[in-house]
Amino acid sequence: MKWVIPKTYTNPIYPLKQVSDMNSNTPTKHQVAIIGAGPVGLTTALDLANRGISSVVFSKENSVSVGSRALCFSKKCLEIIHRINPDAVSRMIDKGITWNLGKVFYKDDEVYKFNLLPEEGHKIPAFINLQQYYFEEYLAEEAHNNPLIDLRWQSKANFIAQDEEKVTLKIETEEGNYNIEAEYLLACDGVHSPTRNTMNLPFEGELFEENFLIADITMENDFPTERWFWFDPPFNKGYSALLHKEPDGVWRIDLQLGREGIDKAKELDQERIKARLRKMLGDDCKFELEWTSIYNFRCMRMDSLIHDRVLFAGDSAHQVSPFGARGANGGVQDSDNLSWKLAYVIKGLAPKSLLNTYQEERSPAADENIYHSSNATDFISPKSKISTVFRNQTLDLAKDHLFAQKLVNSGRLSNAFKYLDSSLTSTDNPSDDWQAGLQPGYSFNDVTLKKHGKTTHLIDELGNDFTLIVYGEIPVDVIDLTDIFNVKIVVISDTQNYSDLVDSNEHFKNRYDAQKGSWYLLRPDHYIASRGKVLDNKRIKKAILKATNNSEDYSKSNIKDMNPQHQKDDMYKALIEAHEGLTEEESHKLNAKLILLLMDKTEAVSEWNTIINSAKAIKENNVLIES
Repeated sequence: MKWVIPKTYTNPIYPLKQVSDMNSNTPTKHQVAIIGAGPVGLTTALDLANRGISSVVFSKENSVSVGSRALCFSKKCLEIIHRINPDAVSRMIDKGITWNLGKVFYKDDEVYKFNLLPEEGHKIPAFINLQQYYFEEYLAEEAHNNPLIDLRWQSKANFIAQDEEKVTLKIETEEGNYNIEAEYLLACDGVHSPTRNTMNLPFEGELFEENFLIADITMENDFPTERWFWFDPPFNKGYSALLHKEPDGVWRIDLQLGREGIDKAKELDQERIKARLRKMLGDDCKFELEWTSIYNFRCMRMDSLIHDRVLFAGDSAHQVSPFGARGANGGVQDSDNLSWKLAYVIKGLAPKSLLNTYQEERSPAADENIYHSSNATDFISPKSKISTVFRNQTLDLAKDHLFAQKLVNSGRLSNAFKYLDSSLTSTDNPSDDWQAGLQPGYSFNDVTLKKHGKTTHLIDELGNDFTLIVYGEIPVDVIDLTDIFNVKIVVISDTQNYSDLVDSNEHFKNRYDAQKGSWYLLRPDHYIASRGKVLDNKRIKKAILKATNNSEDYSKSNIKDMNPQHQKDDMYKALIEAHEGLTEEESHKLNAKLILLLMDKTEAVSEWNTIINSAKAIKENNVLIES
């Protein structure tokens, strides 16, 4: 297959550098070795360096990725990069296309629109569109300038063995081969992970046969900076399409091609691609192909992300479909969870058992990403006649009904996973009455504050280790928390009398349900480890010990999520699964019984008649007509 190579971007070429390891008679020892210089590997190296841990990073390539590849980077992902390197994330946001709004279409009609960041006070946008090569280039530049990171291009790293003290790697280069040793190995080497394969570790899941064409194009138009997704559009009848904007005047278009009879080499013919795009954009639209590819995908994962001193992160550990932008974003969240734990273990601040919580917390995150990814694929590409009927009627109802809009699944977009059932998360004091949406196990929520009369953001005030946020005046005895760990104390108040940081618009008070004396303890990855309504030094110390696995309390928090998302997805999935294997007549009978059972749950005749009339209603030219 012949891909179109990008024209608006020139890949930097990184040379093979001479290192002393090449001439050493014995393997050189390193703290951490990282295989893979993609978003996950580079993020991890930079995060470890911020914590004083050196690493050597190997890439068999001589540059960053070719083609836009991962494109949508989420708020949580960018917040992680902001914590690690504010300069890098500023470059990403400045270069990227910021968007919060999206629209969903069914055939010719707009079904509904959504806003991913409806509340004010956030420094980081909900999403940016940025080609993966820019993301990697900016991080690579920071890594090259960091004395604790040894980034080696054109160097293929191969796992050889490990024992109780180290991991041994063989490095292959054009200038010769050599071995190194490391205390820990992080395998961030992609979905085809040679490390995983060499270690004979299973990677199991579901293969989706559906084929999709990516066409990045340059064109001039007045399309708004929004994410547009079509189900069954007239220009790609029976399938789906996606359009959104990239930097450099580039637009990403995804066209669903189907499951069977796809000749990928034929479909990548430039004239054939252009013909498809003209159906979508019109014959008068002037465009040029920037980059093209055809993909299908799997939803796969490893059973365990930890294998003694070898740890897996990103695509090497789990693979998802691109719907929802959960690949690179999920991988960066892996790095966010792992890096501080590994640093604490290496520095002797926590027992090695803390690393087990990487599996405990990120394995469910992988399951959630796969779950949403699989559901999106099933909704976009129904596998049966009855599932197609339900999908299309859901889209029709979504034009007028909020509940149906929530069922429409063009990809549940990536957000911060919640560590609600974790041995590192402390449960609330039963006597505390919390009303706010944030809970222990949630990622922090950014707000605007005033600092010496100027606007700042909470994200800019947080520490790189533990952060204790106190609302109101802080007692002197809380200061001795720093005797255990490096804890940054951030005091926020509603008046300048108590603090340099003032909650002038009450965003913090409202979102965190704060009163004078309320406190939140954030982990090094800026997740809420514990909280309280009244300052309690003993409780705070206990929460820090639990969050670092230095406590005898290893119980999981098992916190009920007070703000669950996408619950109806479970119900919709159960409905579709109930029809699997049924004949058309059996499906009709099942639907009739379901309707009668639901009628039994409806008390008022008027309400039942309203439901019937809503089901009978159809749309014609955006005017509601009763049939």
